[in-house]
Amino acid sequence: MTASVRDMPGPVLVVAAHPDDIEVHCGGTVATLVAQGVAVTCVLCTSGNRGTSDPEMTSEQLGTLREQEQRAAAEVLGVTDIRFLRHDDGDLAFVAPLLREELVRLIREVRPPTIITHDPYPGDGGQDSCSIYPDHLTVGGATFQAAYLCAPGPLFYPEHLRAGLEPFKPSLIYLTMSAHPDFFVDITAQWPVKLRAIQMHRSQGRHTPENDREMERIARENGQRAGVELAEAFRLLRPT
Repeated sequence: MTASVRDMPGPVLVVAAHPDDIEVHCGGTVATLVAQGVAVTCVLCTSGNRGTSDPEMTSEQLGTLREQEQRAAAEVLGVTDIRFLRHDDGDLAFVAPLLREELVRLIREVRPPTIITHDPYPGDGGQDSCSIYPDHLTVGGATFQAAYLCAPGPLFYPEHLRAGLEPFKPSLIYLTMSAHPDFFVDITAQWPVKLRAIQMHRSQGRHTPENDREMERIARENGQRAGVELAEAFRLLRPT
C-alpha cells in the first residue's frame, strides 16, 4: 500500500549496517520524517571500514572518512542524532550477541515506536545480491530480536534495568531491501534531498551521474508500484 510517514510514529530508530545504507534505502523517508518534526536517531553498526578496492587505504583511514561522509549525509537529511557502533565491516555475524545487546540498550534508551532496518529475510537475492550481504542480514536479525524479544523483557540484560533503562517494546518495524515490500512512502517532494545526501558518500562512488540514474530508476520503479512518481519500499512487521 501507499502510506504516509504518519504511519511511522516517532521517535524513529533507524538501524543500518554501513554508511550510505540509510540514504540509499530510506533517505527520502527519513528526510520526510524530519521535515514533519519527528525525532530520528540513526545507528550505524559498522563504519564501512573495509569498503574499498584501494590497497593503499587503511581500515582506520577509511572508517574515519566514511563516518565523515555519513555525518555530512545526515546533516543533509536533517538528522542530528547519529550513533556509530564501530564494529568491523563484514564481520557483524561474528559479534551478533554483542550487537544485540547494544541494540537493546539503544531501544530502551530511545524508546522508539517505529524502527527502520534491513530485512533479515529479504528473498533470494536474485534481483539485488546486496540484500543478502551478511552484514545486512545480521543487522536485520539482531534488530528484530532486540525489538520484539529482548527489549520488552526485564530478564534480558538486567543490568540495563539497574542502570535505569526500563523495558520497552516497539510497535512497528519497517524493513528495507525486501523482495516483497508492502508499504511504500511517496518521496517525490524529498527526492532532491535524498539524492544530495547519497552524493555525500563519495568514497563509494555515490556522487557519479551513473549512480544518480540508478537511484532514480529504483525510486521510479517503486513509485510505479505505489501509484506515485518516486517512492521507497518497505516490508512492515507488527509485533505479535
